[in-house]
Amino acid sequence: MAKPLRMLIVEDSEDDALLLVLELRRGGFAPEARRVETADDMADALVTGTWDVVISDYVLPGFSGLDALKLVQKSGQDIPFIIVSGKIGEDTAVDAMKAGANDYFIKGKISRLVPAIEREMQEAEVRRKRREAEAALVRSERRYRRLVDAVTDYIYTVRLQNGTVVSTSHGPGCLKVTGYSNEEYESNPFLWYQMVVEEDQPAVMQLTERILQGNDVDVPSLEHRIRNKDGSIRWVVNTIVPRYSDSGELIAYDGLISDITARKRAEENLRLQSAALEAAANAIVITNPEGMVIWVNQAFTRMTGYTPEEAITRDMSFLKSDLHDMRFYQDLRGTINSGEVWQGEMINRRKDGTLYTEEQTITPVTDDIGRIMYFICIKQDITERKLAEKAMMENTSMLKEMEIAKQIQLSLLPPAPPQRRGIECAGRCVPATHIGGDYYDLFYNEKHLDMVIADVSGHSVGAALMMVETRSVLHARQRGLHRPAETLAALTNLLYEDLNRAELFITMAYLSFNFATRQITYTNAGHPPPVLYRPASGMFQELDTDGLILGVRKDVAFEEKSIAVEPGDILLLYTDGITESENPKEEMFGQERLCEVLAAHSHKNAAGIIAAILNALSAFSRNTISKDDISLLVFKFLPE
Repeated sequence: MAKPLRMLIVEDSEDDALLLVLELRRGGFAPEARRVETADDMADALVTGTWDVVISDYVLPGFSGLDALKLVQKSGQDIPFIIVSGKIGEDTAVDAMKAGANDYFIKGKISRLVPAIEREMQEAEVRRKRREAEAALVRSERRYRRLVDAVTDYIYTVRLQNGTVVSTSHGPGCLKVTGYSNEEYESNPFLWYQMVVEEDQPAVMQLTERILQGNDVDVPSLEHRIRNKDGSIRWVVNTIVPRYSDSGELIAYDGLISDITARKRAEENLRLQSAALEAAANAIVITNPEGMVIWVNQAFTRMTGYTPEEAITRDMSFLKSDLHDMRFYQDLRGTINSGEVWQGEMINRRKDGTLYTEEQTITPVTDDIGRIMYFICIKQDITERKLAEKAMMENTSMLKEMEIAKQIQLSLLPPAPPQRRGIECAGRCVPATHIGGDYYDLFYNEKHLDMVIADVSGHSVGAALMMVETRSVLHARQRGLHRPAETLAALTNLLYEDLNRAELFITMAYLSFNFATRQITYTNAGHPPPVLYRPASGMFQELDTDGLILGVRKDVAFEEKSIAVEPGDILLLYTDGITESENPKEEMFGQERLCEVLAAHSHKNAAGIIAAILNALSAFSRNTISKDDISLLVFKFLPE
């Protein structure tokens, strides 16, 4: 059966190429040949085809056999290259062989061509197998190095004579685990024991004595700590196998040291997390993706009456009160199954049948590819709080008193903003409930106009009282403080204790306008940044700086910046009750919409701009009851 042969012929004579093909057929080959005669054609053939041999004429028009040889070598392919030419001398042939050609023949004398091709193909196959073997060896060595680098175990041997340690040897991994080399252990047979942390040495010594007694074939593993050469503490597990002579004498023992530091740290973290979850005041439940309970803490038992044994493996529906419709639970499930956090209130039923209201947050926990593996539910019993709120709101006299408090609180705001040459201003506060935590104020003298706007967290009486206290402190201290950052730094120290006890915080922006330089100096404590609008260019700029909200800690440093204003500029101070107002679709009004309204009505006076913003907000929310207080201050800078 003819042997297949893929042959690339570099020849300008079609007849000579045909003679080569016929000669190879007579020699038992079934050649599949392609003839090329230019460098471009040959380069294309080397890229698009796979060849067993290249047979090339030495002299071609505009091309040569040596050029063809260089193309083969440049391609990086190991293809036998044979020159067959009628115009080649012996010296030229020798030069071609030195350049890399495998053989050469004179046209008309190619009787040795067939055995030469067979020989070169066999040698090429040998070279190919050798390259594959070398590549496999390199890959094997790389795998071995990666394996050695990843191993955190090593074997050691302790040799004994008459019950006394005479030498130790440690495997290559000892350097990575302990920081010491085998040579250091050989020079000091007791180095291993000296490395053991002092508190663990008695246990190690007890294990050693047990081995030396020679009565225990199965010695238990021991976990203990060692001090690495770099001073760090490592956890290891020490597994020992005694070795006895034919007479039963203990002559050595071999050990396997495994570095378990990472595991020990993970176990410690797990213990701390578990202890924290158990000690939490709020009830915590962990479920699988189907909602089956797999863990609850003690606070859950106190809240519901169900023990862990009674709750685990049950669906969370066993707490249902039947007071919520199916749509409520479908919306809840849809939210958490989409990977989002659900927060809300629901009424559930305890084991004894009583109802309670809980505030709940359900957080999905996903794996590395985003699949939901668990749900963590944090529950707080707010029954008493809800009852107290209901009783308070149902008390008519309390409502009347709240209305009075509202009027008092509003009266504390500047009744009529000062009108100075070169500046026009207006302000408005709209509480979400009877009383609120928003506050703005103005302080002015011949040189400066100071502007402040603040938001106390919450809408309770406590928030309103804290607002009053903040105003009082500002009025008492304002004359002695000269810069915005200085004012906020003093304020956070003075209010910290009261805010901390009340579990409240305050955001505040404080600005000071210099009439002479027409510059605004400003600072911020976590408040929505005031907006400076320049109608001449249509540009908006947020006046924001770095600063922590008031009530988090004392001795806070606030960043302070300055900016020049031009005639026609408009400054807007506001609270987040505006930007976070929602419409029935739960879309927020947002800062972008606020700026659009400001730009559209910038031709109006300050009071007109405020009215336009409030009208736009009402149209957007479709008269939905606001969840937060709304406060606004607008300043128009006019030519003097």
